Amino acid sequence: MPMCRLACVLFAASVLSACTPSSPEVIRSAGSPVYPPTQYVDLLESAPARPYQEIAVIDAPGEPGALRSQVLAQIRQQAQQLGADAVILQDLSRPAPVVTRLNPTTGTYDSTGGQLVPAFKAIAIKYR
Repeated sequence: MPMCRLACVLFAASVLSACTPSSPEVIRSAGSPVYPPTQYVDLLESAPARPYQEIAVIDAPGEPGALRSQVLAQIRQQAQQLGADAVILQDLSRPAPVVTRLNPTTGTYDSTGGQLVPAFKAIAIKYR
């Protein structure tokens, strides 16, 4: 019986940890000066034509069930704190694996997963 209880506690802990939102990881560029926070950050799909300096890389892995807009808002917030004027986005989104399990109540198989997991790598930049 104690092993069953331990297994249940470990399962509950893993389920709860999967529900916690992951926050983006920020890696500042070496030698980049510290800037005051900015009010607005442009989200770019490619490098701008005007000169800029890279100040950090923001890695936002996302999680199953997260909305793309939520992940982009987290990136924008991190970039604002860094004092960035814009971020150059690289979309790393991927489909979550599909898991099929036997439902003991109905005797049928249920599938979960398969939704798109939004994930981005963003280069925070400051215009010159």
